[in-house]
Amino acid sequence: MSLKIKNGLMLLVLVLVGLNMRPLLTSVGPLLPQLRDASGMSFALASLLTALPVVAMGIMALAGEWLSHHLNEHKTVALSLVTIAAGALLRELAPHSTLLLSSALIGGIGIGLIQATIPGIIKRLFGHSTPAVMGLWSAALMGGGGLGAAATPWLAQHSEVWFHALAWWSLPAILALIGWMVIGQSAIRPPSKALSAPRVRLHVSPRVWLLGLYFGLINGGYTSLVAWLPPYYMQLGSTPQSSGSLLALLTLGQTAGALLTPMLARHQDRRRLLLIALMMQLVGFCGFIWLPQQLPVGWALICGVGLGGTFPLSLVLALEHSSHAPLAARLVAFMQGIGFIIAGVSPYLSGFLRSATGDYLADWIFHAACVAGLMLLTLRFAPSRYPSEWQAASHQKII
Repeated sequence: MSLKIKNGLMLLVLVLVGLNMRPLLTSVGPLLPQLRDASGMSFALASLLTALPVVAMGIMALAGEWLSHHLNEHKTVALSLVTIAAGALLRELAPHSTLLLSSALIGGIGIGLIQATIPGIIKRLFGHSTPAVMGLWSAALMGGGGLGAAATPWLAQHSEVWFHALAWWSLPAILALIGWMVIGQSAIRPPSKALSAPRVRLHVSPRVWLLGLYFGLINGGYTSLVAWLPPYYMQLGSTPQSSGSLLALLTLGQTAGALLTPMLARHQDRRRLLLIALMMQLVGFCGFIWLPQQLPVGWALICGVGLGGTFPLSLVLALEHSSHAPLAARLVAFMQGIGFIIAGVSPYLSGFLRSATGDYLADWIFHAACVAGLMLLTLRFAPSRYPSEWQAASHQKII
């Protein structure tokens, strides 16, 4: 089989794997009122159903380098898909708070391992096509989130017991596992020993922490919307199906943004596109604050395109800090580790604000302010500063 055909099949498998990265999070929001009634969970505790997997993603991304010494990339992704399927299947049982939180944690561990592994594979296999492939991978993530939000209420209506709808999301994980076992082993070329990453202590570089904060605040807006956008519109009088569809439209916008934005990134300086995407997020959050019932579809799509555009661009931004593939993969894993831990706190903070104020406006205002701060932070990511800042870190006896 030629390398071109292998890479083509690998792209299909990557899409299938990517579709499993978000339904564990997005399937909860449309059923949250029923889950809270059945389990007795408070708003703050219910927020952990989104927060726990995201924090687990961060922790596993930070542990990814240590795990890579014990498991190769193929085994890591395969084991992670098994873990995601197990987390979803656990929701087949009664909607008890302990079981629900355990399923969120187990699934989050699997998602975190995959998200820390795939960017390095893409950087190594697809080289100069990295932005486009990263966009495709990100679009698959967002598309899976949309499926989780839109299909779960329908599955609940057509399941013998409503909460069994949450367990159906083990099926795509099993299908992805089969595809990965058939294609992944032959398509992945192990890193050359000559390409082993320099021993750079990333945690001492201010730039790496800045990237982690940037990635975390971007994804914090997403995790809060996943957790609370459907309940917000249900509080305004929408049905679970229509509020879940609104979240699906948000993720449809994300999918479009993730696909299109990297294709427009023809120059190494990513700041202009990042600023445009962040401005779209700001418009969306302001719409949710001031005109939520006038143009809900418009606000969801605009905000979604902005969120979808910033996700792959921020990954590419980190990858481009080093042309050395293994080092770039370590950098992205560390950035995701810090970022997802920050993003995981966001739904919990949102739940706290909801309990304290009685509505969700304080949360949307908080995220609108974060987006404004991110726009200022974006200006610091000039490509001309990558080599100088990285070189400065390398000279501090950290290699």
